[in-house]
Amino acid sequence: MNNRPNANPTPPQSPVPHPNWSPGFRGFVSVLLLVHLTALFVGPCASPPPSSMWAREAEAVFEPYLHVAFLKDHGYRFFAPNPGPSHLVRYELLDEADQKIGEGTFPNLDEHWPRLLYHRHFMISESLFNMANISDEPPPPDAHPAVRADYESARDLRNAYLDSISRHLARQYPEAAKIRIVMVQHSIPLPLDVANGRPLSDPELYEEAPLGVYTIQPEDRE
Repeated sequence: MNNRPNANPTPPQSPVPHPNWSPGFRGFVSVLLLVHLTALFVGPCASPPPSSMWAREAEAVFEPYLHVAFLKDHGYRFFAPNPGPSHLVRYELLDEADQKIGEGTFPNLDEHWPRLLYHRHFMISESLFNMANISDEPPPPDAHPAVRADYESARDLRNAYLDSISRHLARQYPEAAKIRIVMVQHSIPLPLDVANGRPLSDPELYEEAPLGVYTIQPEDRE
């Protein structure tokens, strides 16, 4: 029997030191965590509309922190229990005589696959809705210069977006001489309506708003 001691004994492990926080400091950290946790819920609940009055009032209180922590102005509503209407872009292909020779819609589940490609087209249609949702009437001449500048900037951005979409479609459909762009809003039926058999594709749930007709130029096809 070998009674020799182990040549490499395992050294005893020292206990892991725990932070020695005072009750006041622990309370301060707890308040910070509570504020951050509340902000995580306020962001999705309040932005973007539709949202409750409570959520909007809470957002007004937390707004500085939401901006610093990058928790504001996200598309949470798309994933929320009560999402708002979705938006599609319908385009009509016209000939020189303004006769329709074709049409299409995006996003389109039958054409845009894999899902990431569908999502990209979905974001284009939603962005266009946000840009196109401005009045065609400019501010009055006596309006503040900043108001007129904001309107002109929003109008130019909308027109640039429409021109870009039209040029892309012009290259995709060389037979078209003009392209009409129409914004389609698809509302979501109430749960009770769905329970009573109303389909999600009910034509009455769709509203259309023409955005304009783009005349294709030769350089658009290059």
